[in-house]
Amino acid sequence: MDAARFIEDAAHGKLPDGFSRWELADQWGWTVAHAAAAYGKLPDGFSRWELADHNGMTVAHAAATSGTLPDGFDQWELADHGGCTVAHYAAARGDLPPDFDRWELADRNGVTVAKMAAIHGNLPAGFDRWELVVQR
Repeated sequence: MDAARFIEDAAHGKLPDGFSRWELADQWGWTVAHAAAAYGKLPDGFSRWELADHNGMTVAHAAATSGTLPDGFDQWELADHGGCTVAHYAAARGDLPPDFDRWELADRNGVTVAKMAAIHGNLPAGFDRWELVVQR
């Protein structure tokens, strides 16, 4: 199967009905699922969020980067090779849900999701978890 063709089709929302070969990847490990996530073209009920490219960027990271995580997403702890979680990516964009409560998740350098949100000016009104510190 030609992964490049399916990756292109995924980016344009033109995968065949019932497509299931989400793990097909290019030479960098970018999968059909990554492309679909990056363009907001994943089907309802998609569950293969853990598929990762060669840098550890998961499908969930791709969706968080582009602001296309679905409502109810809950796998915030998935981390890339640098330890940045999906929540870190969403915090940088200001796309965490109102009920998000995993502010203590930290990357490899000890930077918490709260700190990432603060750096990008995305802490929510009423944030009250000031006890969190960068862990080393």
